[in-house]
Amino acid sequence: MKRVCNYCNKEKPLDKKHFELVKMFKQGYSFCCLNCNEQNKKPKIRKKDQKFLSEKLEVKMQHRDLEELVSILGYYKGMVESSEEQEITVSNINRMLGKVRHELNKHN
Repeated sequence: MKRVCNYCNKEKPLDKKHFELVKMFKQGYSFCCLNCNEQNKKPKIRKKDQKFLSEKLEVKMQHRDLEELVSILGYYKGMVESSEEQEITVSNINRMLGKVRHELNKHN
């Protein structure tokens, strides 16, 4: 029995030497020959690399959150400073802004 590869369109014998075994398919073999299969395979991401990529994404998200926090704190600081009440101090906001900016610099 022979099969035509869907990629290279060459007719090859339908056996383990030329086609990958796929039990779910009707005849039990892939429609792509082993040569074409190797050429078209995407490189698999190793678990170590995947962990690094997820940590990198997490750091990016934290950085974005910190930037948003700086803008919110800056907004509220401006609101407090422009208010007419003299009892409200902005020292705590200034301290928080300093800490957040320090963390942002560490991420950069």
